[in-house]
Amino acid sequence: MHLTEDLPFLILRRTWQPVANSADLPPGRLLGYTLLDTPLLLARFADGRLLAADPACPHKGAKLTAGCIRNGELVCAYHGWRFDAAGACQSIPSLVDAHPDKLALSHLHTYAIQERYGLIWVKLDPAPLADGQPHELPAVPEFEDPNWSYVMGPPTPFAAGWRREVENYLDMTHFAFAHADTLGKAADYRVPPMDIRTLPDGGFQMDAPFPALDTPHEPPGKLQSAHHRRQRCHLPNFTTIRQSFADGDERVLVHIPSPNTRESCTVFWSLAISPGFRGPPPAAQMEFAIKVLDEDRRMCENQVPAEVPINPARGGWGVLVMPGDTLANTFQKQLRRWLLAEAAPQGPAGDGR
Repeated sequence: MHLTEDLPFLILRRTWQPVANSADLPPGRLLGYTLLDTPLLLARFADGRLLAADPACPHKGAKLTAGCIRNGELVCAYHGWRFDAAGACQSIPSLVDAHPDKLALSHLHTYAIQERYGLIWVKLDPAPLADGQPHELPAVPEFEDPNWSYVMGPPTPFAAGWRREVENYLDMTHFAFAHADTLGKAADYRVPPMDIRTLPDGGFQMDAPFPALDTPHEPPGKLQSAHHRRQRCHLPNFTTIRQSFADGDERVLVHIPSPNTRESCTVFWSLAISPGFRGPPPAAQMEFAIKVLDEDRRMCENQVPAEVPINPARGGWGVLVMPGDTLANTFQKQLRRWLLAEAAPQGPAGDGR
């Protein structure tokens, strides 16, 4: 099978993708979001129940994001049609006695939704993956350990494709340049020794030292100092970085670029800090991380094309590949293999027949 540019979006519809920080969707709030070119209405009802649905009212197509939640129901601002937390139409005000069949036909098109790690996640397609199992979120124990400090970053829009952002996050040679004013003040521009291993689930892991230089004229701060990095990529786009410092302190970061369109994504991210961390407090660490991410955003938005081609070809993007690109190349190869496996015709038991 030949990989096409539309295949990643088709496959990613079967996976959980973040669409909002939990804190941005309190009870009674409505949000709009575009996931994989699909517009969504997100709602949290007073009892905590969540709804992800097509935002167009089935009556006249009015955007339900302009409505409100009143008395436990979603109310369309145009004609007052009311829907419950499952998307079922409860009332059509212009009909004194709405026929049950009319109400049933007015059910919203809904999607699977869940809440974990301080994020709201949506899956557009309920179909299982190639192994016959539904997609599950990776386990990150530190994100649910009450002894660790867990802080959420602000969702950050990128005018660049999601694969472009993943490659940036995996890059080990840009610190001294793209992050010259923050993380890279003491960074070595040379390629560090990287131990890259592919894993049974199709993802991969890299272990490497953060390339920090000795700078006696300007000693690096804790977050800029030499440390060990373990980057774990769960396909298609869930990446964690574990930073282990010489004094035993640790941090675990996650980046998930949620695809909006072919050439834009929203980066959802968070940070877990080990107990008794001997360094800046969480608020200061988040301020620093926001600056670093903004530097990455500018780099991604200034690359062409806006998205990394799914099939890099000679004579086009990707010709001048350097040793420092090994991790990004691993991502490309593993992602292509994963997509091809997911796109293969499946038998009744998901056995490929």
